[in-house]
Amino acid sequence: MRSFANVRWGLLLLLLAACVARAQNSVPAWTSGTVDLNQSWRVQNGDKLAWAQPGFDDSLWPGIDLSPNDSATGWMWYRLHTAIPASKVPLALLITGGTGTYEVYINGQRIPGPALLPDRLVTYPRSRVLTLPAVPGNAVIALRTRVPGTSMFLADRGALRVALGTADAIGDAQRAESGSRLDYVICGVASHLLTILAGIAALLLFWYQRDHREYLWLGLYLILDGSGSVIYELALTSFTPFSVNWFVSVPTLYVCVITEIEFTFSFVGQRVTRIWRVYEWLLLVPPVFLLIPAWFGYISRGLFNIDEVLIVVPAAIGIMLLLLLWYRRGHREASWLIFPSLLPILTIALNDVGIVGAFLGSHWLTVLGEPFKVGIFAVQPFDVGDLVFLLAIGIVMFFRFTRVSREQARSAAELHAARELQQRLVPASLPVVPGYALCAAYLPAEEVGGDFYQVFPQSDRGALVVIGDVSGKGLKAAMTGALVLGALRSLAQEDLSPSQILSRLNAQLLTSSDGGFVTCFVARIAANATITVANAGHLAPYCNGEEQKCDSGLPLGLSADALYSQSILVLVPGDTLTFLSDGVVEAQNAAGQLFGFERAAAISTRTADEIAHAASTHGQSDDITVLTLQYAPAEVLHA
Repeated sequence: MRSFANVRWGLLLLLLAACVARAQNSVPAWTSGTVDLNQSWRVQNGDKLAWAQPGFDDSLWPGIDLSPNDSATGWMWYRLHTAIPASKVPLALLITGGTGTYEVYINGQRIPGPALLPDRLVTYPRSRVLTLPAVPGNAVIALRTRVPGTSMFLADRGALRVALGTADAIGDAQRAESGSRLDYVICGVASHLLTILAGIAALLLFWYQRDHREYLWLGLYLILDGSGSVIYELALTSFTPFSVNWFVSVPTLYVCVITEIEFTFSFVGQRVTRIWRVYEWLLLVPPVFLLIPAWFGYISRGLFNIDEVLIVVPAAIGIMLLLLLWYRRGHREASWLIFPSLLPILTIALNDVGIVGAFLGSHWLTVLGEPFKVGIFAVQPFDVGDLVFLLAIGIVMFFRFTRVSREQARSAAELHAARELQQRLVPASLPVVPGYALCAAYLPAEEVGGDFYQVFPQSDRGALVVIGDVSGKGLKAAMTGALVLGALRSLAQEDLSPSQILSRLNAQLLTSSDGGFVTCFVARIAANATITVANAGHLAPYCNGEEQKCDSGLPLGLSADALYSQSILVLVPGDTLTFLSDGVVEAQNAAGQLFGFERAAAISTRTADEIAHAASTHGQSDDITVLTLQYAPAEVLHA
């Protein structure tokens, strides 16, 4: 009987042990290391704080193993019955989950640290160390979770993982996870920071060459692309909330496409066409009308990325076709952009296709959006596209900048030479002509023009006054002006009439100048105040505020058949004759109003300096030349 009783008690003890083993997930004792606690959890939808209590009966809850592919959203509770072994060293939990998506309770007591946060502050999963309170023996670990039902949470973005171990081992595991995340992001962030620096360099080039707007658009593109990619990389590795990526980085993509379009057209010196302008406006639609609905789940992430591909890819194809067309039309540099322009947009499109593949459950498409390993580092496909684009566009812009710099140096040399010549087209001081008071004002425009005037004293105590304007700007205009001035110096010695001087100048320009024309007004002033004038397309002078009617022939250098007639003007003591260049009447203000002939006539009785200043203040766009001649015989002066 005693032996039978012993057997009976032994069976009873075995049965109790089995029941205990089924009721809890025992953790073996250890002195170091970690143990995964991802099996035998019980899960329930909803939210009741009573579910944190150790005495709550969760036997009817479904069993579940925590998985890195868990994508459950909304309110969920997870409970695990386990045994915390006695340890002489501190113990800790390593919780991996999205920051702001869970709280941890042990035996009904909330563990300080993890907290539920608003959707905008939630991050991708990352590990966190929680020091365990002294609760050796049976314990209930409860996880209160709320994974936002936004489009950003797919696959492992809402996952939870739990490990138990000594504080040192858990700390090592957490540091290893942080290092892994850093390895994942460091290559991409480094390349994108390089892109941002390249964008800043492009803006500096634009500051140096303001008339080349391609540097401006390239700089903006690189800075926006690099900044948006850095934000994406940091969000993907949980260094920043995903909302920052969603509402900053994603819209930046569409703006980047706009800047790439503007850069391409500026690079080849073309204006953006109406069709492309409409397309640029369409690129602003997704950030305005799709981002917020997609964030709140009204539009799935997969559908959003399909829209992104359909909207963005046409830009890559269209830009490539445009560059090919411009190249066939003779723009050789357009071919330099064909390959670089394809890379960024197409690699982003491939990433979107990968996300769509994950949404559709296609493994082959999903691979397109996944990073690949380079040693210990992870590299995104679009990181490679951006880096190759940066290298290619760097080479292209280096040759462009070199060519433009050479052209600017040549233009600067020409401008210097033109200014040297221009200074010789106007006298440093006017000669003394008995009986007349002469005054002149000359205000050159920023770009070298071709205004000229000269006063040549004559042997009969008179003078030959010449004022004119060469068509065009720059060195060519200055050289033509120098040619006219040299011819005038010779003709002034031959005692020719004004009409003969114009005819001779016209013939010489037709044989010597390289195109262009010259307006010119010649006045021969006699000592008795009789003035003989001839005009070749120049502005007529004003006498005492009234325009003088003088026959005008064609400008010089246009036709060998041009004829020039003469007119006679007679001055009385005190009369003032004012000669102007078209830079006075064509001065234009910011509103587009010209200085005009009426204003010119109204102020023509003022001094040359006052007239020139008034026109310049109105809005100078061309050389301004004013020459005034007042008849002031000696007897008038003495009186």
